[in-house]
Amino acid sequence: MKKVLFVSYKPAMGTIWVNETFRTTFGMYGEDIEPAILLMEDSVVALNENYSPEKMGLLPIKTVHRFIKRYETEVYAVKEDMEERKVKVGEDWDVKEISKEELPDFVHEFDFVIFM
Repeated sequence: MKKVLFVSYKPAMGTIWVNETFRTTFGMYGEDIEPAILLMEDSVVALNENYSPEKMGLLPIKTVHRFIKRYETEVYAVKEDMEERKVKVGEDWDVKEISKEELPDFVHEFDFVIFM
């Protein structure tokens, strides 16, 4: 099974990049691929408890949580980016924090890394 990491680093609010990262990840479930998600830079804002992409006509965050939980998708976030943006992680997220120092070794654990 191939391990693929989808990385979102674009601003969360006012763009579709975080949402498309989730949607693309969910499209991998039927393939012989083990997807994971890494949120960094401004994309970590999507972990905030009051994040509501459905207000912009995007995939509802409740749907995101349901798929992530059902398929046990790993979600990672850069610790320093979360601290800098004062992200208060919503209770439905099971996020693993990665420090910037750990990133080079972390991304090398995957067969493919796709930046979105």
